[in-house]
Amino acid sequence: MIEKNFLFEGGYLLKAFVTSFLFAALTCTQPIPALGSRIWLAPAPLKTDQASWYPRAIEEFNGDVDQYDDQIIVIADELTKKQYRFPSSRVIWIEPHDQTLLEKQFRQSFQDRDDAAVLAGLSPVLMERPPVWRQQWLTMVAAVSASRTLRGQISLELIAQLDQRPLPLMTLAWLPISWTNRLTPQPLVKEALNRLTDQSELVQLTASSWLLASPHRDLGTSKLNELKTSSRQEVASLAKILLWRITTPEEVMSSIQKWKQIIANLPMVLSPGPIVLLKDKVKSAGDLKTAKHLQWSIEVAPMLKQLDWLDDR
Repeated sequence: MIEKNFLFEGGYLLKAFVTSFLFAALTCTQPIPALGSRIWLAPAPLKTDQASWYPRAIEEFNGDVDQYDDQIIVIADELTKKQYRFPSSRVIWIEPHDQTLLEKQFRQSFQDRDDAAVLAGLSPVLMERPPVWRQQWLTMVAAVSASRTLRGQISLELIAQLDQRPLPLMTLAWLPISWTNRLTPQPLVKEALNRLTDQSELVQLTASSWLLASPHRDLGTSKLNELKTSSRQEVASLAKILLWRITTPEEVMSSIQKWKQIIANLPMVLSPGPIVLLKDKVKSAGDLKTAKHLQWSIEVAPMLKQLDWLDDR
């Protein structure tokens, strides 16, 4: 039967001490056998009369994913078949129970940073025809592998193909965006320049982020200023946040609280990259205490799986 558990998320950027204690306590307990896939959902939006200062629950479900797209997720109790419907934007992570051997190998290769195996394994795993949402996510994983091995052309082309249809935010959150001002390798800079005017806004967003830590920062900045007026809310929001990377230390220190609130208003699944960006900026501005707290919030968060591939977090 569908099983609903709770992990605790301590506030909108994670109250690190509370979260780490609760998460450690939970992970030290004996795991309960579960039926079906495991699905993690962000807390439901607060009602106007609800208090907001207590840690809120990340909901964990076990069941079959009957439908998952950019609008809705439908989870079915494996025994009773009763369906539960939630906004797709609340999905943080899904651990499918029906992975084939090829898909397990693909995921393990990515975890092991064997990016050549990931890229070679994409076509075979897609030919097995997993659900569309998993095909999308697996393709985005390959785009990450291509970017971190400096195959920018492949990475951006995969993103362009994905952007031909709406994506669940869980997949969009894995875009290989550069969230810090770590110097971008020249092969990625070259490909970013080639695709900066691509029809896909997700390609433009990714390419712009690569250019911000290159001699072509002005081009990246200009494109992000265009994208921040996009009709696609997630694109506009991420473009505005990426522009924080070009701010001065003085601007950073005067904007910390406002930026935290902006991140708090994002769907939770989109918040990891912006948190990394904020941590990088406050550290560069000399606020080591805030940077340390943000780092703790990243490390203890049980749902930030998309950060595993970041070299610098």
